[in-house]
Amino acid sequence: MSLDAPLVAAATLRREALADLDSVIDDATYQLQLAHVLLDGGYDGVATIGEALEGGDHGLGTLDRLDGELVIVDGVPWQIDFRGVATIVAPEAPTPFVIVSTLDRPTSRRMRDCSLDQLSSAIEELVDDAGAVVAVRVEGTFQRVLLRSVRPQEPPYRPYSEVVLTDEVRWELAPFDGVFIGFRFPDISGGDIIPGLHLHGLSGDQSTGGHNYELHVTDAVVSVGVSHEIIVALPDRGMVDLLETPQSLRVVQRVLLRRGPRTAQEVAGALTISPEEALRRLEWLADRGYVEELAGGVAGLGGNTRWRMRVAPKNARTGRRPSDLLTDL
Repeated sequence: MSLDAPLVAAATLRREALADLDSVIDDATYQLQLAHVLLDGGYDGVATIGEALEGGDHGLGTLDRLDGELVIVDGVPWQIDFRGVATIVAPEAPTPFVIVSTLDRPTSRRMRDCSLDQLSSAIEELVDDAGAVVAVRVEGTFQRVLLRSVRPQEPPYRPYSEVVLTDEVRWELAPFDGVFIGFRFPDISGGDIIPGLHLHGLSGDQSTGGHNYELHVTDAVVSVGVSHEIIVALPDRGMVDLLETPQSLRVVQRVLLRRGPRTAQEVAGALTISPEEALRRLEWLADRGYVEELAGGVAGLGGNTRWRMRVAPKNARTGRRPSDLLTDL
């Protein structure tokens, strides 16, 4: 798959208040993968960094297995690992989640001696549009910054909230000279995107950086660009079909995604439903290729029958538009 304009027809989320306005492809922010898929444990790469860069030269995200923070500065992708070490990412490196845009004709303001909250307020003043997607660049010197990342994960993957509790690493740099790249997203959907201000940093000497947790500006220029459209690229038809399943069945998929192979009894316990109902739902999903049955236990080692998630079902078909499917999330 690719993020270039003709192929990114996977899904478009528009703010309701802007439905009557014309949007152009240049006025767009591109997002690979739905945010809730990542937060539920979807850490395997579904596209390459090279493909993601087709969507713009300004961005952030993560890498395969949640291996570090991704920051794209002037078209160059950087990985900041859990030790705080920055390295350039190869174009063929896989990514499960990335957001990119082009910060074209930005509005800028010089900021001195201000906190993260004051910086956020200045961004809102520059934009004056609570429903816009705002590309943000903050470049200069900082009194201090608190940065974070997480250790790379191994399957079966846990949800992101659990990973942060056990595997998050933070480090403070004081002072810091460099740039922060990111976005301020509005709260326009139920988990498709992550609302709020998100910044990933890279030091001026390109040796370190990370996901910003706190900062205090000494002297910096904040630049913002506004977009009114988010184009979400779904990695395969299987994901589109997954969205088409009813909510009662998606929660079964979510249990298997979060916890790995499970018996019908274990699924029933996780969802507080009867084992018979859990089995009915699992068989419905299996008939359509979304999950598969492990009759001999995991790896055929014996034990009770277990079920596991199949991310890209075979022969998946859908007759609905992806943009319609996303409204059901």
